[in-house]
Amino acid sequence: MSVHLQTMLAPATPNLLVVGDVALFREGIEGALARTGQFRVIGAVNVCEALAIVAEHAVDVVVLDTTRRRASDQARRLLGVCPSLKIVAFGVDGVDDALACAEAGVRAFVGEEGSVEAITQAANIAAQGLSICPPELTAQLFDKLVEIAKTSESRRYERLTDREDEIARMVAEGLSNKQIARELSISPATVKNHVHAILGKFDLPRRGAIGRQLVYEPRCEQGPGAAPLELLGAAEQRAGRLSG
Repeated sequence: MSVHLQTMLAPATPNLLVVGDVALFREGIEGALARTGQFRVIGAVNVCEALAIVAEHAVDVVVLDTTRRRASDQARRLLGVCPSLKIVAFGVDGVDDALACAEAGVRAFVGEEGSVEAITQAANIAAQGLSICPPELTAQLFDKLVEIAKTSESRRYERLTDREDEIARMVAEGLSNKQIARELSISPATVKNHVHAILGKFDLPRRGAIGRQLVYEPRCEQGPGAAPLELLGAAEQRAGRLSG
């Protein structure tokens, strides 16, 4: 264990700890960062040692080796001990690992081709409570989030029964429970039960949110590329039938 608990140089100098599974690797990073003169590097340790250090000493930034698959779990454990800790993940290999680390609380990333200069920059930015990520990885993360969002919304709509889908569209058009019941020849109580089921499946707080959900993410049998619902026109047509 290489830990040097010294008197703090200055309040503005971040206290930095290097954490990794491979001693040779982490101690190399430790030496390189110490030579920059921009940090008070207090050690290069494995995660078990790091947990004890961050619990007892003021550590501002952890530079975490993420070349091992369990890095996101290590980050989560460190933040569990010290929630204010700023973690820089270096050696990130791929969007899935980066996303797992981000979900764990990591806010600064350096790719596997990153230099000591890149780690230095990321650590300084993280110490200020800000985030940084290589442009290529940022683009991949955005693409992944879009993919996750689409999959999540698709699964929500797949959970609606045909009757629930029909009622959801009618709610979106502004029809009351009584109007829907009359249109579908069912009881208002049955409509109310369906509305509650729809709210639960979409995790929506109130009835009015159903319309916004369908407007932004329309469910069309023709497929995801089909045109959105013409809610206003459909509402006018139903209003005409109901008033006739």
